[in-house]
Parts: sequence; C-alpha cells; structure tokens
Amino acid sequence: MIIKNKILTILIFIAVISINLFFGLPRLAQYTAVDETLWSYDRVPKFWRSVAKGNWKGTNLCDKPGITLAAISGMGLPFIQDPSEYGKLTRKAKTPEQLSTIESIYFHLRLPVYLFTLFSLPLFYFLIKRLLGIAIARFSIIFIGLSPIILGISLIVNTDAILWIMVPISLLSFLIYQKEDNKKFLYLTGFLLGLGILTKFVANFLFPFFLLLIFLAYILKDFSQREEQMVYLKKAITDYFIIILIALVTIFIFYPSAWIKPKELLNTTIYSMALRKMWPFLIGAIAVIAADTYLFKSFTVRKICNLFSSYKTILLKTTGILIFGLITFVFLNVHTSMFFYNFEEIMAMPKPDTIFIYEFFSNLLSSFYPLLFGLTPLVVFSFVAAIIFLIKTKESVKNNVSIYTFYFITFIFAYYFANSLASISSTVRYQIIIYPIASIVAAIGFHQILNTNILKKYHPKNNAYLMMAIILISLVSIVSIKPFFLAYSSTLLPNQYILNPKDMGDGSWEISQYLNNLPNAKNLNVWTDKKQVCEKFLGSCTSGFNLNNTNENNFDYLIVSTGGSMETRSRTWKKDENIFAIGKNIINPADLYSPTSTNYDFKVTIDDKTRNFIKIVKTK
Repeated sequence: MIIKNKILTILIFIAVISINLFFGLPRLAQYTAVDETLWSYDRVPKFWRSVAKGNWKGTNLCDKPGITLAAISGMGLPFIQDPSEYGKLTRKAKTPEQLSTIESIYFHLRLPVYLFTLFSLPLFYFLIKRLLGIAIARFSIIFIGLSPIILGISLIVNTDAILWIMVPISLLSFLIYQKEDNKKFLYLTGFLLGLGILTKFVANFLFPFFLLLIFLAYILKDFSQREEQMVYLKKAITDYFIIILIALVTIFIFYPSAWIKPKELLNTTIYSMALRKMWPFLIGAIAVIAADTYLFKSFTVRKICNLFSSYKTILLKTTGILIFGLITFVFLNVHTSMFFYNFEEIMAMPKPDTIFIYEFFSNLLSSFYPLLFGLTPLVVFSFVAAIIFLIKTKESVKNNVSIYTFYFITFIFAYYFANSLASISSTVRYQIIIYPIASIVAAIGFHQILNTNILKKYHPKNNAYLMMAIILISLVSIVSIKPFFLAYSSTLLPNQYILNPKDMGDGSWEISQYLNNLPNAKNLNVWTDKKQVCEKFLGSCTSGFNLNNTNENNFDYLIVSTGGSMETRSRTWKKDENIFAIGKNIINPADLYSPTSTNYDFKVTIDDKTRNFIKIVKTK
C-alpha cells in the first residue's frame, strides 16, 4: 500500500508538471507583461553586474526589493547577450535578428523563474502533507499546479511570480511549528519569511499575522492550569522573536546593499509600503505584549484571550458565517448586474479617490470578486464547501481540518482587510498569494465532501481514477483560456464582466505578430494604448497618452484595447468630446473603442468576452 501511494503521488506530479510545461514553455518567449521590461532589461542584469563588480549599493533595485527574483531570473544571463542594450529598442524599428534576440532574452530570463515555481510544488506537498495529510496534499497540488492564474503569473519576470510561493509556504511552515513544536520548522519559517520579504514587501504582512496566530492557538487550546498558559505564551513570544531575528539575518545575508547600509533592513520591513502606516502600532503592540509576557507573566494577554477562549466554538463558526456571508453577497451582486457595487470599476481603479468608509467597504467586498471567479468552478465549489463544513461541524474546535480552515480563511480576510485599510483594491495580481491558500482550503473541502456519509459508499476504491478525473476537469479550464492564462475567469462569471480589467498585456504579442507579417512591416508607424505591443513589433511604435508629443506623426495603424480604453478615457478622452487627434489622425473614440464596431483589420478577443479585446485599426 505504501509503495502504491508513492507511485500515485509521483504520477500526480508527473501529470501536473507535464501539463504545465506543455502549456507554459511555448509562452516563455512570447508576450511582454506589465512592468516586465523594468526587470528584464534593467533590474536583473543590474543586480548581477553589481554583484560581479562588488558594487553592493547597486543591488538596491527598487522598493520591492525583488532580490529573490533577480537572483533566480539572472541564472539565464550567461546564455544571452546583455539585455541592457536591447531595452533602448522597445519603441524603435528592429531587424528580425534583433527581435529574435529579444525573444531569446525573455525565454532565458523567464525559464529559471518558471522552473522554480514548478520545483516549489514538491515543497508545497511536503508541508501540506505534514500539516493535513496525504489526501489533502494531493488535491492541493492539483488545484495549485493547474490553476490558470498561477500558471500565468509563473511565466513572467515579476516579483509576484515568486511571492505566491514564499508567503504560503512561510505560513504552512509556521503552522507546522505550532502543531509539532518542532524547532526545525521555527527556523525554516524565519528563513522563508526573510526570502519572502526579499521578494516583495507584501510578505511583511506575516509579522502581525503570526502574532495573531499565537493568540488564536492559545484561545483554541485547553489548558489545565494557569502555569501552562504562562509557559505557552512565554515560549511562543520568545519563538516569535526568533523568527523575526532569523528573517532579518536572512535579509541581511542575501541583500548586499544592507552590508553597507544597514538601514535597508528597516526599508524592507517596518519602513516598507506594507507597514509604513502601521509600523508604530505594530512595534508598540509587540513591546506591550513582550513587557506583559516577561514582566507580568502575561497577565493582560491571558485575561483577554481567556475571554475569547470561553467562546471558541462561536469564534470559529462566526468567522465561517462572516466569510460565507461575504461570498454570498459577492455572488448575488455579480448576478444582479452589480446592483450594489460595480466590482469591475473598483478593480480598474486600484486606488480610487473617494470617501474613506465607502472606499474601505468597496475594496473589502470587491476583494472576493477576483478570488471567487478566478478559481476554477470545482475549486471554488470546494472552497465554499470547506467553509460550510466549518460552520456545521459540531465539535469544530476539536476537528483538525476545521481549525486549519479557520486559520486559512482568517488569513484571507485579514489580508483583504489590511489592503482595504491601505486603500488598495485586491486585483488579481495584488492578491496572487491568496490563490494557493484558497486552493488548500478547497482541497480540505473536497476531501470532506468525499467523506460525507452520502458519498462515502460511492467513493472510487481506486484513487488513481479519482485523481485522473480531477486533473482532466482542471485541464478544461486551462485549455479554455489558452494562452491568456492571467486573464482567466470561470464560467460562473457572467460573460459581460471582465475579472481583471487591469490586464497584464494580454493579446499584445498576437497583435505584434500580425503586424510583423504585413508587407513592409519595418517601415510601418503605429500608435498603441498597450505599450507591450511595441517591444515585439518590427516597425516604429508610439505608446502613451501624452498626445501632444505625437502631433507630427501620421500613424498607419492604431492599436487599442479594453484596458487601454480606461486610461484613454481618464487621461485623454473627455466625455463631451466626439473626436480627438492622435498625431495627424482624427478619430472618433466611441467608435474606436466600441467592442461591437466592425471597423478593424485584426482583433484578438480574450477569454471569449466581447468586451475584452485588443484590435488593430487602419487609419484613413
């Protein structure tokens, strides 16, 4: 039986990774994603150039800080020419040879990142198996490994391509440490957290959340006497400081800029965008908790936690009901033509300027929109099922999977809450770390569904058939969106809505290839509201919305897109204008951006949604 289990697990990995490679590898040399030129032509080569020269200050790339990404992606640098020189050609005419070199640059810089994401799947499996068992670990790997959105983000040189791994595995490691009181996982948590922060400052969210988990674990425990409570809290707070110390040491070791400027440790943690507004409160809370723990034997903390401990079952069920209620509201709002909130508009403007209370609730509620419709139907159904089981289970505080469902959905809600306080909408990319965690919750829910009394007797005795069926069902979603994986939305979303209005450049490569196949393509002059088109186009290309700089241009083609229309409307096109000029070309913006207009030479429709397009219009 043990050998059969191992073989089945290996076969699952082979299937998931093979499907990934089949759909992912051909895409590596193709389209350019938003902000990717900053990494491919500048930050990645700059990092390794600075390391080679001992210019430690030069490893300070940006505020992300993106060190982990630059280190991994840079493994492809020895196989290509210096990318820095080709960054100057983005909007200029290019030779076919130069275009081929640009595609080679993207392939070789993306490949190490993509392989890293695939190699992370066994680590996910190991951690989830240790925490929740082999069955849930298998389902999790299928749901994570075959998520269209996770596949899409893994194919580009972007900090989010690494972040979706670092934050969840840090969380899993910490939960295993809590479960087993195993020092190895305590140290691993600190190390992984340090790498996560080196990837993107968002990982700092784990500092306050780990502190919350310490108190939640206390609340859910059954202590026989007061001394046990004090011992637990003192040990837990001490271990928390060890995690912080290891994380800071990890940042210092792998961030050469910090060697000559130790303040970078603060810039990547409490002074980062993630904690900039709340760091005094966080540091103050930690100081008060530490003083209470070491000087007053956790008197205040125990009083507060014991109050909640008396209602631990209510706490779990109330959290489940809250999340289920929010999910229900989002589904109803979407299927009643966005009657209460227009989630699509909120997603298109990640930092709207409006009244704070309204802005907060609109951001919080809309956060569930990309999650529920960005997961495949099977995964979202299982995700909701896990929450229902949490609510319905009588002895939820004694049920292992119910407790971890509670922890995971608390993380999701807390993350959305923090984003909303910071006036940030949780778009697909801004909440990429949530998709793996939601997939684990879905795996829990799917496992619980299979073990209900109704389905137990129909459960396939051969698990291989069940796993094959889940893989095939997941494959349908990937095939349906190919090759625009980051633009995926499930069939549960009405066709008139777009899940990710702030797209990542979807369709730009297909447009450039059409242009490149036109006669005399290298002599063409085009304007586009989607700058990613320019990089893979042979001719001259102008992008942007400062149209005063295009007055003398006579463009052969205009390339416009759904995402670009939002920028054009806000920056260039006034509502009372029937026409405006792009260079010497007078256009009607309403017709140009109309999703039903037939005035175009070539059009790419994304996710089979009429409203989500990028098209080429020949000028008159």
